[in-house]
Amino acid sequence: MVAAGLGVTILPGLAIHAARHPGIQTQPVPGAWRQVFAVTYGQPPDPRAVDHLLDILTLAAAATATGSGPRSHGGTPPAPDG
Repeated sequence: MVAAGLGVTILPGLAIHAARHPGIQTQPVPGAWRQVFAVTYGQPPDPRAVDHLLDILTLAAAATATGSGPRSHGGTPPAPDG
């Protein structure tokens, strides 16, 4: 509906970058934020793969917060398409 000019939506930046349509323009929502939780099951120590994934998620979150991540808006609006 958005691409047809019949609606608007709010999406996280990751979704916008994953499914970009050429007729859609984006605008960040001032003051918007989200929380991402990672939950593990069982007693520590976690398997090495779990620790590695949590480290990567932490680095990605830090990069997004500072605006240095490749999918981060960093507080500036992305260039509109079309």
